[in-house]
Amino acid sequence: FVKLYPNHEVVTYVNTSAAVKALSDIVVTSTNAVAVINSIPKETPILFGPDRNLGNYLQGLSGREMVLWDGACHVHEKFSVEKIAQLKKEHPNALLLAHPECKKPLLIMADFIGSTAALLKYSIQNEGNEFIVATEAGIIHQMQKASPGKVFIPAPPMDSTCGCNDCEFMKLNTLQKIYLTLKYEYPEV
Repeated sequence: FVKLYPNHEVVTYVNTSAAVKALSDIVVTSTNAVAVINSIPKETPILFGPDRNLGNYLQGLSGREMVLWDGACHVHEKFSVEKIAQLKKEHPNALLLAHPECKKPLLIMADFIGSTAALLKYSIQNEGNEFIVATEAGIIHQMQKASPGKVFIPAPPMDSTCGCNDCEFMKLNTLQKIYLTLKYEYPEV
Protein backbone atom coordinates (compact mmCIF):
# COMPACT_ATOMS: atom_id res chain seq x y z
CA PHE A 1 0.00 0.00 0.00
CA VAL A 2 2.80 2.41 0.89
CA LYS A 3 4.58 1.55 -2.38
CA LEU A 4 1.45 2.60 -4.30
CA TYR A 5 1.84 6.14 -2.92
CA PRO A 6 5.59 6.83 -3.04
CA ASN A 7 5.41 10.61 -2.59
CA HIS A 8 3.07 10.53 0.40
CA GLU A 9 3.92 11.25 3.99
CA VAL A 10 2.97 8.05 5.85
CA VAL A 11 1.13 8.88 9.06
CA THR A 12 -0.02 6.01 11.25
CA TYR A 13 -1.95 5.67 14.47
CA VAL A 14 0.04 4.57 17.51
CA ASN A 15 -2.14 1.50 18.11
CA THR A 16 -0.37 -0.51 15.43
CA SER A 17 2.28 -3.16 15.22
CA ALA A 18 6.00 -2.42 15.20
CA ALA A 19 6.03 -3.54 11.55
CA VAL A 20 3.53 -0.82 10.61
CA LYS A 21 5.42 1.78 12.62
CA ALA A 22 8.60 0.84 10.72
CA LEU A 23 6.87 1.87 7.45
CA SER A 24 5.73 5.19 8.94
CA ASP A 25 7.16 8.66 8.63
CA ILE A 26 5.12 9.86 11.62
CA VAL A 27 3.24 8.00 14.34
CA VAL A 28 0.40 9.90 16.02
CA THR A 29 -1.97 9.48 18.93
CA SER A 30 -5.62 10.44 18.75
CA THR A 31 -4.73 13.40 20.98
CA ASN A 32 -2.04 14.92 18.75
CA ALA A 33 -3.11 13.67 15.30
CA VAL A 34 -4.83 16.87 14.09
CA ALA A 35 -1.91 19.09 15.13
CA VAL A 36 0.58 16.76 13.46
CA ILE A 37 -1.46 16.52 10.24
CA ASN A 38 -1.82 20.31 10.17
CA SER A 39 1.96 20.65 10.56
CA ILE A 40 2.59 18.77 7.31
CA PRO A 41 2.93 21.18 4.37
CA LYS A 42 -0.34 21.41 2.41
CA GLU A 43 1.36 20.40 -0.84
CA THR A 44 2.57 17.12 0.73
CA PRO A 45 0.05 14.31 0.21
CA ILE A 46 -0.71 12.12 3.22
CA LEU A 47 -1.33 8.39 3.52
CA PHE A 48 -3.06 7.54 6.83
CA GLY A 49 -3.49 4.16 8.44
CA PRO A 50 -4.47 1.79 9.71
CA ASP A 51 -7.88 3.09 10.82
CA ARG A 52 -10.27 4.51 8.20
CA ASN A 53 -12.73 5.74 10.84
CA LEU A 54 -10.10 7.77 12.65
CA GLY A 55 -8.74 8.91 9.28
CA ASN A 56 -12.18 10.12 8.14
CA TYR A 57 -12.66 11.96 11.44
CA LEU A 58 -9.23 13.59 11.13
CA GLN A 59 -9.94 14.65 7.54
CA GLY A 60 -13.04 16.45 8.79
CA LEU A 61 -11.16 18.25 11.57
CA SER A 62 -8.04 19.13 9.58
CA GLY A 63 -9.62 19.76 6.18
CA ARG A 64 -6.83 17.64 4.66
CA GLU A 65 -7.58 14.99 2.08
CA MET A 66 -5.72 11.79 2.90
CA VAL A 67 -5.42 8.37 1.33
CA LEU A 68 -6.82 6.01 3.96
CA TRP A 69 -5.94 2.39 4.56
CA ASP A 70 -9.17 0.40 4.63
CA GLY A 71 -8.72 -1.00 8.13
CA ALA A 72 -10.44 -0.43 11.44
CA CYS A 73 -10.23 -1.29 15.11
CA HIS A 74 -12.31 -4.39 15.81
CA VAL A 75 -13.54 -2.91 19.11
CA HIS A 76 -14.84 0.34 17.61
CA GLU A 77 -16.28 -1.38 14.53
CA LYS A 78 -18.52 -3.60 16.65
CA PHE A 79 -20.54 -0.93 18.47
CA SER A 80 -24.24 -1.10 17.70
CA VAL A 81 -25.82 2.24 16.80
CA GLU A 82 -29.26 0.69 17.32
CA LYS A 83 -28.44 -0.63 20.80
CA ILE A 84 -26.85 2.68 21.75
CA ALA A 85 -29.97 4.52 20.56
CA GLN A 86 -32.02 2.19 22.78
CA LEU A 87 -29.70 2.91 25.72
CA LYS A 88 -30.18 6.64 25.12
CA LYS A 89 -33.96 6.11 25.36
CA GLU A 90 -33.56 4.15 28.59
CA HIS A 91 -31.13 6.75 29.98
CA PRO A 92 -32.32 10.07 28.50
CA ASN A 93 -29.85 12.12 30.57
CA ALA A 94 -26.84 9.99 29.65
CA LEU A 95 -24.21 11.62 27.47
CA LEU A 96 -22.63 9.51 24.74
CA LEU A 97 -18.83 9.69 24.79
CA ALA A 98 -17.13 8.28 21.69
CA HIS A 99 -13.58 7.67 20.54
CA PRO A 100 -12.91 8.92 16.98
CA GLU A 101 -12.18 5.34 15.85
CA CYS A 102 -15.95 4.73 15.97
CA LYS A 103 -17.97 4.68 12.76
CA LYS A 104 -19.40 7.99 11.54
CA PRO A 105 -23.08 7.26 12.40
CA LEU A 106 -22.05 6.71 16.03
CA LEU A 107 -19.92 9.87 16.04
CA ILE A 108 -22.91 11.86 14.76
CA MET A 109 -24.91 10.62 17.78
CA ALA A 110 -22.11 11.43 20.25
CA ASP A 111 -22.30 14.26 22.75
CA PHE A 112 -18.50 14.33 22.95
CA ILE A 113 -15.78 12.84 20.74
CA GLY A 114 -12.22 12.54 21.95
CA SER A 115 -9.15 10.49 22.66
CA THR A 116 -9.22 8.14 25.62
CA ALA A 117 -7.55 10.80 27.78
CA ALA A 118 -10.03 13.44 26.55
CA LEU A 119 -13.00 11.16 27.30
CA LEU A 120 -11.73 10.62 30.83
CA LYS A 121 -11.16 14.34 31.36
CA TYR A 122 -14.59 15.20 29.96
CA SER A 123 -16.31 12.66 32.20
CA ILE A 124 -14.60 14.17 35.25
CA GLN A 125 -15.27 17.81 34.37
CA ASN A 126 -18.78 17.47 32.98
CA GLU A 127 -21.63 17.98 35.44
CA GLY A 128 -23.57 15.05 33.97
CA ASN A 129 -24.03 11.96 36.10
CA GLU A 130 -24.56 9.29 33.42
CA PHE A 131 -22.36 8.45 30.46
CA ILE A 132 -22.50 5.84 27.72
CA VAL A 133 -18.90 5.08 26.81
CA ALA A 134 -18.11 4.02 23.23
CA THR A 135 -14.51 2.93 23.37
CA GLU A 136 -12.50 0.04 24.80
CA ALA A 137 -14.17 -0.78 28.11
CA GLY A 138 -10.90 -0.67 30.09
CA ILE A 139 -11.25 3.11 30.51
CA ILE A 140 -14.47 2.73 32.49
CA HIS A 141 -12.53 1.64 35.59
CA GLN A 142 -10.53 4.88 35.47
CA MET A 143 -13.71 6.90 34.98
CA GLN A 144 -15.40 5.25 37.96
CA LYS A 145 -12.28 5.72 40.08
CA ALA A 146 -12.10 9.43 39.19
CA SER A 147 -15.87 10.04 39.54
CA PRO A 148 -17.33 7.45 41.93
CA GLY A 149 -20.73 9.18 42.08
CA LYS A 150 -21.29 8.92 38.33
CA VAL A 151 -22.67 6.06 36.25
CA PHE A 152 -20.68 4.75 33.27
CA ILE A 153 -22.43 2.43 30.85
CA PRO A 154 -20.33 0.52 28.30
CA ALA A 155 -21.66 0.88 24.76
CA PRO A 156 -22.85 -2.54 23.57
CA PRO A 157 -21.49 -4.37 20.54
CA MET A 158 -23.76 -5.56 17.73
CA ASP A 159 -23.39 -9.28 18.37
CA SER A 160 -24.07 -9.43 22.07
CA THR A 161 -26.36 -8.15 24.79
CA CYS A 162 -23.42 -7.42 27.06
CA GLY A 163 -21.29 -4.28 27.25
CA CYS A 164 -18.15 -6.31 26.77
CA ASN A 165 -16.27 -4.69 23.92
CA ASP A 166 -12.74 -5.45 25.04
CA CYS A 167 -9.60 -5.38 22.95
CA GLU A 168 -8.13 -8.84 22.91
CA PHE A 169 -4.77 -7.41 21.80
CA MET A 170 -4.53 -4.91 24.67
CA LYS A 171 -5.37 -7.74 27.06
CA LEU A 172 -2.21 -9.57 25.94
CA ASN A 173 -0.23 -7.05 28.02
CA THR A 174 -0.04 -8.08 31.66
CA LEU A 175 1.75 -6.71 34.71
CA GLN A 176 3.96 -9.81 34.77
CA LYS A 177 4.96 -9.32 31.12
CA ILE A 178 5.71 -5.64 31.70
CA TYR A 179 7.80 -6.50 34.78
CA LEU A 180 9.82 -9.11 32.88
CA THR A 181 10.33 -6.74 29.96
CA LEU A 182 11.59 -3.97 32.22
CA LYS A 183 13.79 -6.31 34.27
CA TYR A 184 15.32 -8.40 31.44
CA GLU A 185 14.63 -6.21 28.38
CA TYR A 186 12.94 -9.20 26.80
CA PRO A 187 11.29 -9.67 24.38
CA GLU A 188 13.24 -7.29 22.21
CA VAL A 189 11.18 -5.22 19.75
